Amino acid sequence: MRVETQTEADPDRRTTVVPPTTPVPQSVIPWWEDLDPVVRAELRLPDSVDEGPPAQPLDVVVIGAGVAGLSAALSARRAGARVLVLERNALIGCGTSGRNAGILSVGINADLTTLPAGHPALALWPATTEVLFSLMREAALPDSLLSLHLTGSLSLAETISGARNLAREVHLRLRMGLRAELWTPAQVAEATGGRLNVRTVYAALWLPDEARVHPLTLLAHLARRARRAGVELRGNAPVISYEEVPLPGGASGWRLHLANGCTLLTRGLILAVGPGARPNARLYALAFRAELPPDFPVFGDALPYTYADFRAGEGRLTVTGGRYGRAGVTRNDAHYHCRLKELTYHWLPELAEQEPAYTWAVDLEVTPQMVPELHPVGAVAPALAIEGLGALGMLPGMVLGERAGEQVVSAVSR
Repeated sequence: MRVETQTEADPDRRTTVVPPTTPVPQSVIPWWEDLDPVVRAELRLPDSVDEGPPAQPLDVVVIGAGVAGLSAALSARRAGARVLVLERNALIGCGTSGRNAGILSVGINADLTTLPAGHPALALWPATTEVLFSLMREAALPDSLLSLHLTGSLSLAETISGARNLAREVHLRLRMGLRAELWTPAQVAEATGGRLNVRTVYAALWLPDEARVHPLTLLAHLARRARRAGVELRGNAPVISYEEVPLPGGASGWRLHLANGCTLLTRGLILAVGPGARPNARLYALAFRAELPPDFPVFGDALPYTYADFRAGEGRLTVTGGRYGRAGVTRNDAHYHCRLKELTYHWLPELAEQEPAYTWAVDLEVTPQMVPELHPVGAVAPALAIEGLGALGMLPGMVLGERAGEQVVSAVSR
């Protein structure tokens, strides 16, 4: 995500260069189809700042207007900071936040059984559950932009060992105060109106507190909240580098260099450029035309899995996963998309005669530990990077964004 270089004038000063990203064209992604004009308007950003450095440094600059970045900006603004968000694109939603499957999984889109007892990431399960419930309340308001539906999710085990893993998962979630049930194939068939193929299923994990969301409506919702709170948003504002510098009064801060030649000073910095800035893997996705009930659950295969998630809604069935390919390598795309099609036909035989209406891929960074975190940046000046969110869900991004905003403002205020 960051590349450090030494400046010629001062070899001890480190300048961090932000690598460029290549957005996927909107035309290949289903979320932009028939988008409500009000939502689209919230996603538009005023053009980049073009004035020189302000007389006084900003309190906090957030780089990136995705789910994590907007959450960080809101959090920092609530803490009393003057906040500027810089987005490299003219629209919000061109990065990974607008190219995902729109599944709101609590935790980090992984099983509790994969983490050792006492692991810090375990705190994300209750935290993301609270965020989900908060979004549900906001979606119910009369003027809400959010298209969000609590559907629950099913994890389907096709082996005896997978069923045993699910039983352990239920036990751990109940111990944490989360809702979870172990279902039989008959219960799955009943809940899905007999449309889901359960002939190979041994058992299923039912999680009632999971949901689907139209990701662009979530971004528009967060952008509207940020604007109303007084956060300044700017588009077409790629940051090419940043460096720690002394500020008036003796404190340390940051100087940002934008692609248009503009330079900004800020006391605090939050990097929320997303997992697409330094990708090492490719994630695949399809979308079929499919009229499934609004409450049709999110579902996927259980451990050990090929990683495929299925999500109904907006007249489509969206499928993500397959296996990770190499970032930037396209020769295997057809193979991975074919594998996703076969899995779709297996689970929903009624779609077996259809070809997907959309096929796309997202290059992103997948960390070995698969655990997102806040990473300190720099030596003295307050700054945090939100890292490790690749394929791990939007709710963790919101939680970490809120924490980043609070922590950076706290450090700036000292």
